[in-house]
Amino acid sequence: MQKRVIKRMLMTGMSVNTGLYYASVAFRGVIENSTWNPAKNSIVVNFNVGADLREAIKATTVGIIGEKGSAMYIGGVQDASTRAQDASATAGRAFTLTGGKLKVVGTDPSVGIILKSSSGKETKVAEDLWVTNDPSKLTFIIPADLADGTYELKVTTQFGSNSKTMLKVPRSVMKTIYIGKAPDGGGLGPDGGLEEDPLG
Repeated sequence: MQKRVIKRMLMTGMSVNTGLYYASVAFRGVIENSTWNPAKNSIVVNFNVGADLREAIKATTVGIIGEKGSAMYIGGVQDASTRAQDASATAGRAFTLTGGKLKVVGTDPSVGIILKSSSGKETKVAEDLWVTNDPSKLTFIIPADLADGTYELKVTTQFGSNSKTMLKVPRSVMKTIYIGKAPDGGGLGPDGGLEEDPLG
């Protein structure tokens, strides 16, 4: 009811002051021959902060709780050899990640694709093993000399919101994968499959 009343008042040329905001109607364009021409004339409604809202703004305190979470994520995986989507992979064959902002770009030394074994040994996937490097899809060849076992896959990039935006500080996303056969129920993080670096 309130919205209908305010709308009717504004569209009849009246100004409205609710305390939260002050609204008034204005017209644009020159009226020619006393005729309204929609191609040249238009109606606009201007809003200004009201006294009540100004007081609320003054009384509001802001708490900084940390940086905004990264939009980079892994939503799905697939082994090109077996077509499995349970986070199992095959050494020497292609492995695909799908998700968001996965494109690997940047000059920081940490940028790249790294596989860390359960013993702590890290293997960086060479760029000539990258097959597809897009924001929503990343495909690469698992190094052929890696033994079967559990690995932490880490993708680090300076890719921003688009191909022209580069982050000053790289961000990473991680996922547990299994070269060879995945254990029963393996491949899923505590949130059902998305394993994201909480630090972005």
